Amino acid sequence: MPPKDKTMRSDDQSISVGVDVGGTFTDLVVYDARTSEVRTAKVLTTPRDIPAGIFQSFDQVSAKLSEAQYVKHGTTTAINTALERSGAKTALITTRGFRDILELGRGNRPDSFNLFYQRLPPLVPRDLRFEISARMDGQGNEIAPVLFDELDGILRELTAQGVEAIAVCLLHAYRNPQHERAVGEHLRSRSSHFVSLSHELSREWREHERTSTAVANAYVGPRMERYLESLQARLTKAGLGGTLLLMESNGGVMTGELAAQHPVYLLESGPVAGAVAAAALTRKLGYDNAISFDMGGTTAKCTLINKGRIEIADIYYVGGYEQGYPVQVPVVDIIEVGAGGGSIAYLDPAGSLKVGPRSAGAEPGPVCYGRGGTEPTITDANAALGRLAPSGLLGGEMALDTEAAKRAIHDKIAAPLGLPDVQIASGIIRLAVVTMSAAVRRISIERGHDPRDFVLIVSGGAGPLHASAIARELSIPTVLVPPLPGHFSAWGMLLADIRFDNAQTYIADLETADNLDIEAQFRSMEEAARKRLRDAAPRLETIEISRFIDVRYAGQEHTVRVPAPRGFSSADAKAVLHKTFMEMYAQRYGHADPRGKLQLVTLRVVLDGLVDKPRLESFRPKATAPAKPVATRQAFFDESGWVDCPVYQREAFAAGQKFAGPTIVVETGSTTVIAPGDRGEIDDLGNLIIHVASRHTVSDRQPEKAGAEAQ
Repeated sequence: MPPKDKTMRSDDQSISVGVDVGGTFTDLVVYDARTSEVRTAKVLTTPRDIPAGIFQSFDQVSAKLSEAQYVKHGTTTAINTALERSGAKTALITTRGFRDILELGRGNRPDSFNLFYQRLPPLVPRDLRFEISARMDGQGNEIAPVLFDELDGILRELTAQGVEAIAVCLLHAYRNPQHERAVGEHLRSRSSHFVSLSHELSREWREHERTSTAVANAYVGPRMERYLESLQARLTKAGLGGTLLLMESNGGVMTGELAAQHPVYLLESGPVAGAVAAAALTRKLGYDNAISFDMGGTTAKCTLINKGRIEIADIYYVGGYEQGYPVQVPVVDIIEVGAGGGSIAYLDPAGSLKVGPRSAGAEPGPVCYGRGGTEPTITDANAALGRLAPSGLLGGEMALDTEAAKRAIHDKIAAPLGLPDVQIASGIIRLAVVTMSAAVRRISIERGHDPRDFVLIVSGGAGPLHASAIARELSIPTVLVPPLPGHFSAWGMLLADIRFDNAQTYIADLETADNLDIEAQFRSMEEAARKRLRDAAPRLETIEISRFIDVRYAGQEHTVRVPAPRGFSSADAKAVLHKTFMEMYAQRYGHADPRGKLQLVTLRVVLDGLVDKPRLESFRPKATAPAKPVATRQAFFDESGWVDCPVYQREAFAAGQKFAGPTIVVETGSTTVIAPGDRGEIDDLGNLIIHVASRHTVSDRQPEKAGAEAQ
């Protein structure tokens, strides 16, 4: 790993780099602090050798790694390893009596009416789960000590079976990790196995979730360790003078060294960066509420931003809540659906049209890419409807075979159904919009928020194509397409700080809780987080600390994360916490009982080490005269049928310019469609604002006025 003291910029390190490796494209953004210049690259992801695509991006922008202060990287390697079950051969060491906890799990049945319901099989088979005699009670007092001879026997068995990684989760280690530490030190001193200790990942209760977290970390650990070592070596060889930082699932970044030890923190490494950028944008523009919607080539993701803050979840399910593996680490609360530009449209056995979640990915990709794809996708439907740039994608570097897309739609779907090709292409888009709108509903309406009170911030290569339709479906009045929407996640990485989350289960009734003890716990957790930051970046001085407490009504299982007042020893701290909880609970569930007995469950500290960030003003429009259309093309909309549609180049827009839909706006990494009846304008920071017409207004739209400029 590179030296840890290079997190701050030196005189010869003026650029910062964000690189997001997605399922279809690899996006790279370079920001030069000296000139405020932003350069971007977008290349097809190279699944067989991911770093190759990264270096191809560097070559495209002629970036000198020797000038980089840091390279921030979002990766899907960890999550793909778990989903594909391609991780290390892993063993589990646990307390006697808990060998089967991975299979016992919880008593809930998320898919109640599925007669064939099954959870995903455990990542560790039963014959590789071992029990030891060491035991703590619920208060963290030792009942039985660690027997090292017992461990040596297990280690011999693991070596004989070719195990690569070992997960350790002992009963009540969240309260007292002494036994786990002893077991970890013994294993690490006597073997080269990757060792994952549950207390190093989570200090919260729930034995099943802690065990699952330790196992997932061990399962993906060796592969992530090899990947990061290889990437670091290649970056160093190429002259990297700064630090490699990895995007965490909590919206911060961590050093490559820590990421190699705790890869489970990287499960949502790529998608969260778009939410980070959207939150920064809302704070800059003064929006209270926003929904970040990111549609790439494989999936669509949405995140709620409430009062400028990203919502954080305590548990993430690898493979989905219904069947997946719980991971108890802080994760940006993301709803993800299998609807990306590469999502495949097909007929099910009953002859019904379906879209996703299968994706064409980067290899072979959509049919119109001309790389061997044969199954029609959402991108192919957009091409067939004339909604993509006539010159192709990536600024014309990737030509599109529209005729091949039309043939695939006809042969695979339209002909078997006996329906017109354009009707099928439009149906593919409508189905995708319904799927994506459902995800936005889940992140907003189902959490007690009215989407009509939010602005929809849309990003990803495919997001701006469908933004108006999704917003209209949910009556969202305003859509904001930021500069570089196709590189928004990579840009968001440049805005992320080094973050450490510290959590500790602390069960107490609010009424009788000891304020001084809670304050002492908070300070201890803050000091531990500060120490980790000093170890990772000793020259980083500016920090921000936030406190939270998970609170619930006594007798309930689940909690609400509530901001905790600074200085909990003050006399009014409990009253402030009580009032905030009531407000948040009422918003989420529609009611709150002020007389109910409240219980504290978990104390949380979030420490952000603030790094240098690029300024959003870098995207101010440079043009002074209103842009003129660069082309006109026929495009199909349900509202108007085929209509002549003006095509604008995004970079040519001047601040304040306004235009009416239908209009197509093209740029290197994305295409934006302003639908009939909608109105677009450019703000002072280069954001494209779309004012979405209601359904009634759209039905009365006069197509012949489309694209007319309003000066």
